[in-house]
Amino acid sequence: MTSHARSLGAALLAGACLAAAPARAGEGMFSRLYTTDLTPKGHVEVEQVVRERVGRRFGHYDATDFRSELEVGVTDDLQASLYVNSNRMHATGAPDDDDPNADTGFTRHRFSPQSVSAEFVYRALSPYKNKGGWGLALYLEPEYDFHDLHNGLRYAPGTFELETRAIVQKNFAEDRVIVAYNLVLEAESIRFAGRDDTNSELDWNNELGVTARVAPKVYLGVEGRNHNEYGNFTHHEHSVYWVGPSLHFAGQHGWATLGWLHQVAGNPGYDEDGRDIGRHLFLRSHERDEVTLKYGIPF
Repeated sequence: MTSHARSLGAALLAGACLAAAPARAGEGMFSRLYTTDLTPKGHVEVEQVVRERVGRRFGHYDATDFRSELEVGVTDDLQASLYVNSNRMHATGAPDDDDPNADTGFTRHRFSPQSVSAEFVYRALSPYKNKGGWGLALYLEPEYDFHDLHNGLRYAPGTFELETRAIVQKNFAEDRVIVAYNLVLEAESIRFAGRDDTNSELDWNNELGVTARVAPKVYLGVEGRNHNEYGNFTHHEHSVYWVGPSLHFAGQHGWATLGWLHQVAGNPGYDEDGRDIGRHLFLRSHERDEVTLKYGIPF
């Protein structure tokens, strides 16, 4: 077993030990998808996300993303957070869209700060108060970037992105079944260190999931993610689809969620010269698999 696999397993064990009581508000039920559950007014929560991404078209690529969050309930319907994001990358001869050595494969082994960001979530409808069980929330996350998440290259000063989400939730069976959908729009202004050109990108993502309470402390679900990237906001560059299970533990002193997403489709599967970069998948700058552990401790 590799060192990062052992670290992930230890973190999961620590998170599972938190599961000792019914669910609380503000929990992350899925690995990627957001619900309308927020941290209550006057409460604070510390949340940690550990995400392992592996597998590209050729060479070796594995990376671990760390998102450390401090979350505050400003009101019962408004939540504010601060994030510190970092990345551990182990790549040998791996492909990428933006690296100068993309065609033959880049090699990079490092741990680096990735970005800092703030997050604001406003809930317009609560599924626990709405008679139809509907929830609606709006999400805003401005982010200042230091290194590229996918290839580890350093950004020039002034690189930033803005992510927005429309979060829709529907509860069934007296809140034992939760269905959620996120429409994600993310605008990026990117300039790599040592380069003169600045690139603009638009990421348009669709995320859908359903989870059900299978035991007093446990939810089991499935989620899917579709990522679409547009260069300069107009030129479609690629689309990717992942799907996989999620497992959520609710606890009196915290919560933990484990999820796995597997790439099932992507395009283009060939580059402009007809070379294979994944066939029916897109493995040039996105991974075949990702495993996410999230856990939170409220105060």
